[in-house]
Amino acid sequence: MIRKTAMYLLTTIALSALALGLADAGQGTPEEVIRTTAAKVIEVLADNGRSTEQKKSTLDGYLDTCCDFETISKLVMAKNWRALSGDQQKEFVSLFRQYLVATYGDNIENYKGETVSVLSGRKEARDDYTVMTKIERGSADADLLVDYRLRLAPDGEWKIIDVVAEGISMVSNLRSQFQEVVSQSGTDGLLKKLRDRSLPKATGNTGKSTGA
Repeated sequence: MIRKTAMYLLTTIALSALALGLADAGQGTPEEVIRTTAAKVIEVLADNGRSTEQKKSTLDGYLDTCCDFETISKLVMAKNWRALSGDQQKEFVSLFRQYLVATYGDNIENYKGETVSVLSGRKEARDDYTVMTKIERGSADADLLVDYRLRLAPDGEWKIIDVVAEGISMVSNLRSQFQEVVSQSGTDGLLKKLRDRSLPKATGNTGKSTGA
């Protein structure tokens, strides 16, 4: 339960941070991007003058330019991606984005004064880059480690393609969850469930970033 709660909270922070700051961060190093954006998201999350809905609206307005939802969708669907028609792929990306916002957006008010420290970074396959961070929660035994995997988009911006929170990969976790639905109901069934927003919460499966 602790790991699952951490996944929800940290993915919210991760997506929100990138959503708020990448456009302003420009073409800096991935470490600079994360450092700058973490400060911005904390400022928003800590703003008691904004309602939860105002915070959600602010974050949601920037997500499309700062998160590579198409790549994330392909990674999550894996081999099932090719089973979708072109129109279904477009629909999946849109529905998947809505699903992430609905799943993790409700955790915005879970912020309790955490701060973010950038620890280091490393190059990955396919020219991806991982930035390792620590979410500091007031005591060493409560601190949490979060890796952000980014990919340089054609427009020259670093964009998020996965978040690994305390060893839990968002992509791997959701891939397992979606694959279970596809196995039972096919890709049409998955699309229907996403339309209905009736998928179960993430199950806590672990896994490192795919590097796909």
